[in-house]
Amino acid sequence: MMQLRMPQSIHQEMRSDLRRSHPFAFERIGYIFTKPAGESVLVATGYQSIPDQYYIKDNSVGARIDHQAIALAMKRADMNKEGILHTHIHNKNGLPIFSRDDRADHPNLLRSFRNAAPGMTHGFLLLSTDKMMVRVWLPQHESPIDIFRFTIVNLPLSLDVSGGFLV
Repeated sequence: MMQLRMPQSIHQEMRSDLRRSHPFAFERIGYIFTKPAGESVLVATGYQSIPDQYYIKDNSVGARIDHQAIALAMKRADMNKEGILHTHIHNKNGLPIFSRDDRADHPNLLRSFRNAAPGMTHGFLLLSTDKMMVRVWLPQHESPIDIFRFTIVNLPLSLDVSGGFLV
C-alpha cells in the first residue's frame, strides 16, 4: 500500500494557496512535487502556486491553466528529478472524487509530466475541506494507484490510514 508523507509546512502552504480567490477562476490549481522514499512511500518536497496570468477564462470548468503553467511544473521536475502531483480543492467535506472534467484532463497532463521526468511517479492530488486522495502512475505503468494513506509530518505527528485528517 502506497502512502504520501508531507511536511506540515507544505500542507499548510498548499491549502492556504488553493483557498485564495482568483479574479475569474472558480478554483485554484497548484503542484506538489515528490520524491520516492523506498518502494511504497512518496515524500512531498515542495509546493508551487500557479500565477494568476496563467489561468484561462473558461466558465465550463472550475479552472483552466495554459501551457506556461504546465511548463513551470515540468521545468522544476526535470531540474530536480521530482514527481508532479497536479492539485486542487473540491470545496466540500468528505472523501473527494475526481470530476468528469478532471479525469478527462489527466491523460494529457500525465503525458507532459512523464516527458519532463520519465523515471518519477506523477499524478493528481485532490483535496476536500477535510480530506485528500491521490491518484498516481508509477514509472513504466499505465494503470493508476489510488493513495488514501497520508502522514503530515510535524510535531506532534499526524497520521491517518482511512483517507483523511482534520485540518
